Amino acid sequence: MNIIVLLAVFCAECSAVRVAYVPTTSTNAMPTTTQMTTPSMLQELTPPPPACPEASSLTNPLGKLRIAMKNSTYLDAFLVFFSDEHLSEEPSPDERRLEYISGWDGAGTAAVLAAGGAAIWVPAVNVRRAKMSLSCAWLVLDGDDPSQPTIAEWIGGTAIRNGRVGGDVRLTSFGEWQALSTSLQRENLQLVPQSTLLDQLWNQETDPMWKRPQFTRVVAMSHNSEFTGMSWREKLSSVRNELQAVGADAMIVTALDEVAWLLNLRGKDLPYAPLLKAFVLVTHRDVRIYVPPGKLMMPERDMLAAYNCYPNVVNCTSVKDYETVYSDLRKAVDLNKILIPTGGTFQRGASAAITQAITASKRLFQPSPIIYLKAQKNMAEIKGMKKAHLRDAVAMCTVLNYLEKKGKSNLNELLVGEKIDATRATQAGYRGLSMRTRVAFGPNAAEPEYQATNATNRRIFSNSTLIIQSGGQYDEGTTVVTRTLHYGTPSRDERRAYTMVLRSLAAFATLQAPSTLPAAHADPVARAPLWSFRQDYLLPTGHGVGAALNRREDPVVIDYRQDTNLHTFREGYFVTNEPAWHDPRKFGIKLSNVLEVVQRSSGYLGFKETTLLPYEPKLIDRNLLTDYEINWLNAYNKRIRETVGPELTAQGLTDVYYWVMNKTIEIELPSKNKKASNSAIIHRVSALLIFIFAVNAFK
Repeated sequence: MNIIVLLAVFCAECSAVRVAYVPTTSTNAMPTTTQMTTPSMLQELTPPPPACPEASSLTNPLGKLRIAMKNSTYLDAFLVFFSDEHLSEEPSPDERRLEYISGWDGAGTAAVLAAGGAAIWVPAVNVRRAKMSLSCAWLVLDGDDPSQPTIAEWIGGTAIRNGRVGGDVRLTSFGEWQALSTSLQRENLQLVPQSTLLDQLWNQETDPMWKRPQFTRVVAMSHNSEFTGMSWREKLSSVRNELQAVGADAMIVTALDEVAWLLNLRGKDLPYAPLLKAFVLVTHRDVRIYVPPGKLMMPERDMLAAYNCYPNVVNCTSVKDYETVYSDLRKAVDLNKILIPTGGTFQRGASAAITQAITASKRLFQPSPIIYLKAQKNMAEIKGMKKAHLRDAVAMCTVLNYLEKKGKSNLNELLVGEKIDATRATQAGYRGLSMRTRVAFGPNAAEPEYQATNATNRRIFSNSTLIIQSGGQYDEGTTVVTRTLHYGTPSRDERRAYTMVLRSLAAFATLQAPSTLPAAHADPVARAPLWSFRQDYLLPTGHGVGAALNRREDPVVIDYRQDTNLHTFREGYFVTNEPAWHDPRKFGIKLSNVLEVVQRSSGYLGFKETTLLPYEPKLIDRNLLTDYEINWLNAYNKRIRETVGPELTAQGLTDVYYWVMNKTIEIELPSKNKKASNSAIIHRVSALLIFIFAVNAFK
């Protein structure tokens, strides 16, 4: 009788048990030697892992693109870039090609589809979420990790030699396109422009899950001079002066916040910024606006004096079809030098398609002069930013008061986010969100860029911290703010972490520095209190903020790791200050304010908080604060009471008013407490002596 011997073999790679059945030839007795299986035998006996259905499907976007690559363009690999034709940081839903092809809804660099698989590159802070949310068809790579393969290296390892790699030349910068082309050449691969393949697939989709969203039909609106402080003609004159200084005949304006600032127009073409989708060609004789049909109505055209331009007419404005910008640039024979914006701190400059449309001899690569004109706010814009933050403070105080009362009810991260968005929308002048609201509780708050989803949504209890990051767009300005809350009794570690983050916030807010100091080099001032506990955070401490424009604005960034960025602060800039403490898998703390850069003594600059929202007193360990920091906190709380308090009263929010008063109670200095204690002892001793004296006198 054959005996079946059961062997359990431990697989070191997968930590699982594989079972192999090995027949022997022994009959009635156990064999004297054991027949062992070899690795090759195990490989034959172990069933292969199940194939990834998403990777092999021909009906999802990934499969359809593979078919299109094979049938119509003879491509061996295809690049899908994250951005739009203006290289916007947050493209509109109808421009999110990366999300269509992969399902990834966050920020990313690009995705690549090749015969050997599909890969996507995302920022380091998003790697974990991407791996959790994307299907098995996708390899997620850290775009910030130099040890991981680059796009060219990965394609070179999967595509055939002497192959062709397609990509949309409209969706990446000229420098990025050139660098990628050079890298691919080293792998014996050719980068070829292919701007229609993916769009054709997306436009033909009928499945509601993947159907392309409609481009918004909301028209542009002129931005009131009360908010801009300058007419668009005055801004145009400033830009022309800058062009003349560098010897340029014209400039192609591609960044949407620059278009909006220059023309004093606002739109709804991006999800988190009130911007209009358009290109603008500025010359010394005329202005040409390339905009989708139906976006500019008669009042806006009248404001821009957009009339028919004749050959000898100077200073006229023409409105042209959006798509004709490329052909017009090719035919611009009357222009000798055209300034093409290069990449900046956050902006990536003009696209490769725009650059290639301009004759090489006419290209003048320079940073956009609008960056600096726009970043330095005038008095009207400064006033507007303060008013926007006051409106935002009322909204946030209202919702934080509500959440505190509901702290022990059935709240979760998604519901809190919805409540914040709805409350902010009740304020006058509200035009939308400035960012996707982020609510993170407990271990989720330990992730720097956590975004709640149905799969990760947590109930909010009273045993950990809750981080809320949000912001709004108002007629007057742009806001962004972060606060950390706790609905129970904080632990010692949570109070220590919160207090150290508050100290970091205070350290930077009270900084006075020479106007020649690069913003990036000021970063250690904010991080020093956290470094003393060997804590740091991945993201920059701060960045510029636009006035009713982008929440992240060039040119400054406050990040010591970007020490080659030498842009300095200027009076009238607005920047964020956002230190954080993330305790992995436990909790997180983050606070952020918007600061106005103000003039101090001669040659020195300082900051003034524009955000006016209380901190959480129960999370502050007063014993860890210096007298200087307590004075700073008391002064900040006093400003909240004197500025936000009357506005709450005016809006009839009495209960919120009392909530604010309770959150901003003055903290007594330890030195005062000591003096008070000594004074009390003296009073008691004096009273005792008087009593003894009185008793003796009575005797």
